[in-house]
Amino acid sequence: MPGIRFDSSESELVFLNPFNNFAEETHTVTVRRDPLLGDISVYNFRLRDKVEFFFGDCDVELIERLVEESARNCIFCGDTIERSTPRYPQRLVPEGRIKIGEAILFPNLFPVGKYHSVIRLSKAHFLNLTEFSPQIIGDGLRAAQQFVNAVYRQDHSASFVAVNANYLFPAGATLVHPHLQMLITPIAYSYHERIIQACRAYYQENGSGYYSDLLEEEKDLGSRYIAQTGKWHWLTAFSPMGNNEVFAVHEEENDFGALSEIDLTDIAIGVSKVLAFYGRLGHMSFNYSILSARDPFSEEGFHCLLKMISRQNLYPNYRNDDYFLQKLLHSELIINLPEDLAIKLRELFLGPNN
Repeated sequence: MPGIRFDSSESELVFLNPFNNFAEETHTVTVRRDPLLGDISVYNFRLRDKVEFFFGDCDVELIERLVEESARNCIFCGDTIERSTPRYPQRLVPEGRIKIGEAILFPNLFPVGKYHSVIRLSKAHFLNLTEFSPQIIGDGLRAAQQFVNAVYRQDHSASFVAVNANYLFPAGATLVHPHLQMLITPIAYSYHERIIQACRAYYQENGSGYYSDLLEEEKDLGSRYIAQTGKWHWLTAFSPMGNNEVFAVHEEENDFGALSEIDLTDIAIGVSKVLAFYGRLGHMSFNYSILSARDPFSEEGFHCLLKMISRQNLYPNYRNDDYFLQKLLHSELIINLPEDLAIKLRELFLGPNN
């Protein structure tokens, strides 16, 4: 396949282990390079036995206490949301807010982009990961798309959309209540921009779209390809950008605003399955982003893209799962091999006999 390379290299190191009577121990470190961006992920198979050291177990009592305490003054709960959240001007959103099912979209009080919306997903103040149903996720995405197209009609410079989820404090959420944040901007932010530019460079060099080629190659290999929901293809990343990364690519559309109703339903089904899977792994916190580029500003080969990762578990004195490796060296530590995750997720998407 032109341009698609799954590069990896291995190094061996030897030391005397004090926890095994200073016996000699050999470790193999594998370095993987993302085929589009060249980003690095590092894997040491011995870390699989130390998952608890990195993540710990969620402290259920602590979470219950934080949920109860945060619910007392939650601006997204009950009628409080009507009094405590801002509205858009009538010229942009006639009703001030967009409401679909339990989802409510409104402006962020502290925006970091030209259009920065918050979408309250559910009436429930807290959801276990198995409770993020396709309906709850889908209604949030439908509200997001309705606002995107309202902006498109009035602002031709608004070209790039990022629909983002931060759930619980380890993922960077300031509120427990399930919600999304969406940015619509004339400039794609760093990672978004890197993907678009890399897709353009790939197209110019190979004469074909990167994601079309990637899907063909990953389907042939089979080790990381999970399943298809409608026009969305679900995979694990060869070189992940976060823990337990799962991503989905639309097979043809680049613009979130142009996705069909069926497309939104299908991606919501997949997100719901992946979140339930994270819950099975013992995780509670997560991030995901849906990245989009509007015509005519989209670049050749870029497709609408979803990236999902699990985050650090919540317990007293928990450690953050981003440290110098991620924040300063811009490389990721692989705890669970993408190929192993794909096997487990394939069963969840397709059933145990596939």
